[in-house]
Amino acid sequence: MEMNELTIRHGRLEDLEELQKLFVGTISTICSKDYDSEQICVWTSSIENKDRWLDILTNQYLLVAQTKEYRIVGFGSLDKGDYIDLIYIHKDCQGQKIASKIYDSLEKEAIRLGKMTLSSDVSITARQFFERKGFNIIKEQRVLRQGVELTNFKMEKEIF
Repeated sequence: MEMNELTIRHGRLEDLEELQKLFVGTISTICSKDYDSEQICVWTSSIENKDRWLDILTNQYLLVAQTKEYRIVGFGSLDKGDYIDLIYIHKDCQGQKIASKIYDSLEKEAIRLGKMTLSSDVSITARQFFERKGFNIIKEQRVLRQGVELTNFKMEKEIF
């Protein structure tokens, strides 16, 4: 896929189902090298939290990467102007700089809002991407969800 075939647009409520499918598909395949099946099951079950997803769609700065065929191939969100809540790229579209394009747009929005730093809680799988974008690990975290422990990293980047 050529980058000029990609449109970055604001997410809409009608994107919900497609975003959730992409979220589950990406975690189930791409993150399976870093997390076991029980961890992936707990992680993907978060799509059942309708209030959280509606909050992402209505209160966060949500960007969607879409092909000219109107297929969503990635999305990312900025919460409160300085926290990258989500960046997920379709399992079949990894390594095509889609995440970079979304991330760069999220960072520009944070700068436009006058933020000095960006932070995120980053999976083992996404850690290298965030490091390449200039983020530093603040601490390794062990999060307990439904009795299952997940490892992630609190990361930050100065953007001023």
